Amino acid sequence: MFRNSCLRRVAIVLVAFTALPAGVSWACMVPDTAPIDQFDGDRMTGFDAARTRGLGEALLSDSAGDRSIVSALFAAGETPISTLPDGDYRCRTIKLGGLLPLTAYGFFDCAVSDNGATIEKRTGSQRFKGQLVASDGGLFYWGALHYGDEQPMAYGAEAERNQVGCLVRVSGKPVRYRLELPFPRFESTHDVIELVPAR
Repeated sequence: MFRNSCLRRVAIVLVAFTALPAGVSWACMVPDTAPIDQFDGDRMTGFDAARTRGLGEALLSDSAGDRSIVSALFAAGETPISTLPDGDYRCRTIKLGGLLPLTAYGFFDCAVSDNGATIEKRTGSQRFKGQLVASDGGLFYWGALHYGDEQPMAYGAEAERNQVGCLVRVSGKPVRYRLELPFPRFESTHDVIELVPAR
């Protein structure tokens, strides 16, 4: 019985990987000017692996609604961008894999400022703030996690809080963006932040 259960799970995983949305091979390069450490450089080197594994785990979720959120963010492909407009955004975190196959949170408040150079999640229990710079048709991100009762932290202030990733515009309408964080330190395999202009 145990063997049959294992074989069935392997089969489900294989089916899930063959069902991954098309057009998910993109990842931005780390600019030479980005002051990230070796650990985070390695995370970026493994970007595609984190995404593929995270999506494969997410497809095993029992929640059809959450799976449809993920599909909508990846299936349409990406539109190249060189900057993100300043302003207020609604943002939500989708955790792929890890402790649970898939967790999609509600929307919170994010903002982009400094002519597209700074991004910040301003509400919710887990927040972040970091920098964006153009790279390969997307935006490279480096920043740090902080909690709701803390002030924002700078990248490098505490290694466990460091974040790196890539941001791209999702093709089609409505206008929305996808920030992906490979191999986060806590909970998940791959994090995706969906951003939608608040206006």
